[in-house]
Amino acid sequence: MISKGFGVDAQQLLHELRSLANRWALRARDYAREAKEAKDEKQASYSRGFADGYYKAATELAAMLQGDASRATGTVRAANTGASGGTTAGSGQNATASPINYVSVSLGEIVNILEFAGASPRDVNVRPDKTVYAVFSRWAPHSESERVAMIAGADPRIVILSFGKVKDSSDPYVEFAFKEG
Repeated sequence: MISKGFGVDAQQLLHELRSLANRWALRARDYAREAKEAKDEKQASYSRGFADGYYKAATELAAMLQGDASRATGTVRAANTGASGGTTAGSGQNATASPINYVSVSLGEIVNILEFAGASPRDVNVRPDKTVYAVFSRWAPHSESERVAMIAGADPRIVILSFGKVKDSSDPYVEFAFKEG
């Protein structure tokens, strides 16, 4: 963790780093929007590349600030059983078991947090292991990176575990949990 040193207040430094991660997430959103509105494929590809880069940098920085090393290195579960009972595809990265014990949060509070963040879920399922599986409409106006950034930024306790599309319906999902904090 970051400690006080070199004449810089640790809390101020954490605040500045979180602010930087938020700015990167907003830039990712802007580039994703530009990619959608691009007139030619070259410009769209260019903008998508910047969006992905800013998104990855923002989520890795945010994860490191939260102390979640597994997310900071980009490892997520490759497949999960979703709220619909079907198998869901992850983001295609290698699976790892998470040693973190998550805290229980009520379904009502979770829905309120997601709604306040602007990520309106179609379905939310709180699992026995205290992880949350939220499914969103594929017609929602947010890109995958925007949705994940909105959820991750909604509460400092949130740890993103995986995201992708439900195989059966191609609806986007995000799996997350709340760590102690």
